[in-house]
Amino acid sequence: MGKKIIGIVGVCLVLIVGVVACGGNGQPAKMNTSVGASALVALADSHISSYASVLDALAMTGEVKSGDWEEMSALLATVEQAQVPGTLWFVLPDGSYYSVGLGETGENLSDRDYFPGLMAGNKVLGDLVVSKSTGEKSLIAASPVMRDGEVIGGLGASIFLDDLSGVIGMELALPADMVFYATAEDGEVALHSDARVIFETDPVLAENVVYETSTLTGWRFALGYKD
Repeated sequence: MGKKIIGIVGVCLVLIVGVVACGGNGQPAKMNTSVGASALVALADSHISSYASVLDALAMTGEVKSGDWEEMSALLATVEQAQVPGTLWFVLPDGSYYSVGLGETGENLSDRDYFPGLMAGNKVLGDLVVSKSTGEKSLIAASPVMRDGEVIGGLGASIFLDDLSGVIGMELALPADMVFYATAEDGEVALHSDARVIFETDPVLAENVVYETSTLTGWRFALGYKD
């Protein structure tokens, strides 16, 4: 269902961009960036919320609720390959964790800001980090894993922001003179049509843009023309 919704949003975006890209006599015209910005937020939010929904569903499976990495790893690997532009992981209450592709990572997540809340039974969505195991710039989504009323760990996804930006850029199919980006509440660049700008310190961002804020992540999205 999540992929179907994202596909519909993507098609709508292409239609929005395509319809307004030509003037009355087939001449190029500026697109309605206000409409486009709203559609951009809807597209990004659809992707991100779909990953969170996948984690919720997986956290309810017998494999994950077992708390045994060997029992859950094959399932997670299959889901990661099919749906997630990043890596799935399972963290234990002491902070040690396993990830698809690496197995036991030898790293610890107990110092992450989101960790106490996750172990208290709260979902995580929107934290931006550099992955300890891959070094990738990532968006964190995670769901607590419960068994007999107790939190036995957390199932998470490190969604690689470079890859997510690429997916969104491909689905937007913007003209070469247009740009999109999103900044977190602290101003950090979370997404950008030029992935090299993500997490860059004091980046120069296009200002000839229309802004809209996501109610899902709190990120401020921008869509417009390059300066």
